Amino acid sequence: MTEILTQVAPATLGYAAVFGLAGLACLASIPRAQQVEKPDVRRGLVWLLLTSGGWALFKLGFLLSPGPRLVEEAMYTIGLAVGFGTVWAWLYFCSAYTGRTYHRRPRFRQLGLGIFAAVVTAKLTNPIHGQYFTLEEATTPFSYLAVNHGPIHWVATGLSYTLAAVGLFMLYELYAESGYNTRPLAALSVLLGLPVLLDLLALWTPLIEIIYAPLGVAAFTVGVLFVFERRFLAVQEAGEDDGPAVFLDSNGRVQDYTPAAKTAFPELRDGLGRPLDEVAPALRAVSEGGEQVVEAERDSGVRYYMAATSQIELGEVGGQMLVLSDVTAAERRRRELARHNKQLEEFASALTHELRNVIQIIDSRLAVADARMDAENEPVAHESVERAGEMTDRMSGLVDDFRSLARYGQTVEQVRPAGFESAVRDAWTSADTGELTLTVEGEATIDADPGRLRQLLVNAFEFARHNGANVVRAEPLADGFAITEDGDSPTGDTSRYFAFGEAVPDAESGMKLPNVRAFARVHGWTVDIDTDYDRGTRLVVQGVSVRASPSDRLAVAASSAPVPRDGVAGDGSATGGEAATSTEPAVTGETAADDESAETDETVDPSGPSKGTGI
Repeated sequence: MTEILTQVAPATLGYAAVFGLAGLACLASIPRAQQVEKPDVRRGLVWLLLTSGGWALFKLGFLLSPGPRLVEEAMYTIGLAVGFGTVWAWLYFCSAYTGRTYHRRPRFRQLGLGIFAAVVTAKLTNPIHGQYFTLEEATTPFSYLAVNHGPIHWVATGLSYTLAAVGLFMLYELYAESGYNTRPLAALSVLLGLPVLLDLLALWTPLIEIIYAPLGVAAFTVGVLFVFERRFLAVQEAGEDDGPAVFLDSNGRVQDYTPAAKTAFPELRDGLGRPLDEVAPALRAVSEGGEQVVEAERDSGVRYYMAATSQIELGEVGGQMLVLSDVTAAERRRRELARHNKQLEEFASALTHELRNVIQIIDSRLAVADARMDAENEPVAHESVERAGEMTDRMSGLVDDFRSLARYGQTVEQVRPAGFESAVRDAWTSADTGELTLTVEGEATIDADPGRLRQLLVNAFEFARHNGANVVRAEPLADGFAITEDGDSPTGDTSRYFAFGEAVPDAESGMKLPNVRAFARVHGWTVDIDTDYDRGTRLVVQGVSVRASPSDRLAVAASSAPVPRDGVAGDGSATGGEAATSTEPAVTGETAADDESAETDETVDPSGPSKGTGI
């Protein structure tokens, strides 16, 4: 090796050192590039470093090669082929980094592969046609093997620089739209084009003609990966979104922000390098993780922003991207809707109270009239009084339904996990089911609002009682659950059973299934009658988030026998003492009617996912 170096001119050693350092810098940066989070950006950057580093090292070998001429020509030719691959790695990286999809489109890939193959073929067959380059000994300004480029070289070089300019355009467009201070990145991108000036100067100055492009790639990649890596990550994460965004380092200090963020939170203007909780306290909770709405007081009024964070890392360097979306109009509508819903609930509560008072007065008057009436001498009047009493009972039930719809009929905003069996049992104790018998088959966990789920099940059970059923079976399904009873089978158009005001199948049960559908819809679920089931009525609720397999069949009673509300088994025998009590507690009609306190105690897990579409 020492002998080779002593045979090389000192100036040539200088060129060799420059290209050697560029090649090693590119290859040494690959581990750093492999830590970029986005796969396509990482892949493009790694291939750019590989091809550019390989190109530079082949140039090093060409400059230091002691001969023969065939080896020197092979070194230069292979370097040219690898170097042309740099163009396509560069385009792939630029497309991925700027959020475009050109690098994924099959047509562009096939076109690029075709051009690459054609140019590389021209380079590899140069010993045959000699139109790409020729080599000759030069003595000025020092002794070296000079490269004389032919017409094919200049065509390929023009194409390469044109494609490289396309990539630069994509980068500069992103820099302009990101809103960040991207001047350092723009300056690094300019370094990519400086080798072009060296190539041109070599035509009229003592510089040797050897293509200096690897030097620009090395400067760019080392700069973005080791010097301005935080800004490189921030621009990549922000993409083409020109909305408010703040970039924080791993210690929560403000590193950069977009102009839109400065407009939304002017206090950021003097906040570079300071902790975010000191600069903008309203954003402190968001920076700790999660997604929430924050409000900012401005001269034009209160503005609302949906704030979310994402972690970005590159090796040991990392931070947070705090992205803000202006949701002022939507948040104002949401708050207005919440206010209207609250007013509606208050109105429904007051109206329910007044109607119950009226019904109680009517009941008491009817009771007085019935007590003073001679049933034998005035049978028609006595029957009328009894019928009026029945209507007040029905009116009382309708008032309860109205109150439940007004209270629970709004769209479910958050849900929490609930055990299916426990939810069914809880609803069973709240429903007026008479002598019905319940069996629960299978266990699962579903995501629901507890109060609304209970009302859905209560109405389903009470429909079964009105429908002449004796046994009710509840079972979880893969995407929901089913309530099956052995009463009358539905007839005609089953959609009429779910319509308010249709009184199908009769006036007594006409409100129950419409209520079931209403409480399903507020969850975003669907409910239908299984028309293939002919041994009663089977309600199927779908669209439910269900976890655990419904294949484990569990009966309500320890003996797997159906358990009625009053603790009497299906065969009429009493279930044993504590077993009956612990399996299915008896509930009277009065208890079911007075179960409002249990509903009031329901809470909603604020961490649960949002659901529902409203009725």
